[in-house]
Amino acid sequence: MEGNLDYIYNELRETKTELLAYLNSENTNERILQYINAELDDIDSALQKIENGEYGKCEISGEILPLEILQSIPTAKSSYEIAQLEQYCRKPLYS
Repeated sequence: MEGNLDYIYNELRETKTELLAYLNSENTNERILQYINAELDDIDSALQKIENGEYGKCEISGEILPLEILQSIPTAKSSYEIAQLEQYCRKPLYS
């Protein structure tokens, strides 16, 4: 997972940079600022977990989250959150 973790870490850092650039632009839309700030909080949390060696663990049960999900949704925090997302998909996110 080490190589995958480096990839996820770099993607999170790049996304954070892009969101911060948007916040600093003059074209900010007040309606989406709350979503951008919430996403930045989630990204910071995920980056901190990677640095502390806690990334990829469910915050509720402590079980390991599927790598396939973390590669697509690197800010996923729990199995419950993943189950909620699956309700909106036609096929399971992982099997």
